[in-house]
Amino acid sequence: MSMGQGTVLILFNRNVPAAQPLAEEMAAWLQQQGQSVAISRNDVDAAEVPGLEQAALIVSLGGDGSLLRAAQMAAPHGAPILGVNLGRVGFLTETEPQTWREVLSQVLAGEHWLEERMMLCVTLNRGAEEVCQAHALNDVVVGRGARAHVVRLQVSVDGGRLATYAADGLIVATATGSTAYALAAGGPILPPQLRNILLVPVAPHLSMDRPVVLSEGVKVGIQVDGDEGAVLTVDGAVRAELETGDEAIVAASPYVTRFARVKETNYFYRTLVARLVPRN
Repeated sequence: MSMGQGTVLILFNRNVPAAQPLAEEMAAWLQQQGQSVAISRNDVDAAEVPGLEQAALIVSLGGDGSLLRAAQMAAPHGAPILGVNLGRVGFLTETEPQTWREVLSQVLAGEHWLEERMMLCVTLNRGAEEVCQAHALNDVVVGRGARAHVVRLQVSVDGGRLATYAADGLIVATATGSTAYALAAGGPILPPQLRNILLVPVAPHLSMDRPVVLSEGVKVGIQVDGDEGAVLTVDGAVRAELETGDEAIVAASPYVTRFARVKETNYFYRTLVARLVPRN
């Protein structure tokens, strides 16, 4: 059952009361199986996470937000992620707290498959200066933040002008992100294996109000126009305050997120219905 020299890294969300006790219980069980284990909160810097570089598997305890954080940590190292749902929706997670032993046993025994999900890379430029770069599994959003006004955004695709948006924001999403904020804003649902980029405006005002599905491999430029400024968020976390003239360049990341799955390969549509269709 051992994963050899690799470590099982357990990341837990400290804001979920059940997460840390479950992490400790899981670690004790893994050690009984002869497995090397490390535990960390998921809200620390990746450089402070013990065992990250040696991780053969990352177990995320929390909801989908916890999985997004785990994905950002895991991406440069290629470690697969197993999500245990302690949140409300759990669209990306693989198992519930009641069945983690059975599922984890299957994964450790190699009785699983790896699902790869496309990620985005966003680079923020201010003139000739690169301000920051980040990777996202769900989405990159340029929006108004807490300010009560629309933002004006000049958007290009592969260097050619697409449109000027006046809106609360613009979502640039992966297929994975199409079932998150983009869906709430009226975007379509894309199968997770697609590598297309999805553009969805948020509350557009007298500007293009339809989502756009872009082809694989394109590069999207979003430049802040006007004097209001904007905010750049990556998978729901604020990364930068934007000034007039700032440009966010979004393209496919060289990294992918790998999920360890024991469900059937056609699980997505059943999960979609179970999570999104209200039950009577």
